[in-house]
Amino acid sequence: MQEGGYFIIAIAFVLTLVSVYLMLWMVNKIAPKHDPKKEPARNDVYECGEKTIGDAKGPIHIQYYFVILMFTVFDVSIALIIPWAYAFRSMISSYGLMSFINVMIFLAMMLIGLLYAIKKGYMDWR
Repeated sequence: MQEGGYFIIAIAFVLTLVSVYLMLWMVNKIAPKHDPKKEPARNDVYECGEKTIGDAKGPIHIQYYFVILMFTVFDVSIALIIPWAYAFRSMISSYGLMSFINVMIFLAMMLIGLLYAIKKGYMDWR
């Protein structure tokens, strides 16, 4: 890094903090104030044109957690496989078949996990 590079980064960081603080301060001073007692409907939750009914802390179906978990697992696995595929040609000379076998074992484990989830019915939307 060039000489004085950290100084420029520090100046940019300080300027960013100052500008964010100034913008928040200006919004607080300039924005019109509203009285929640005069306009109680202003603070109501409004979504999709429907009034809210009941409490938002109701039970959530476990199916959503399985979908999120499966997405996260496969997203991370893709994030691990893409760099391996990119560097595979250069790894052939040094690691060769061992690298390929390790990734195939990893993919087999992912496939077994997916098949298990399908067999147990976790992927069926109810």
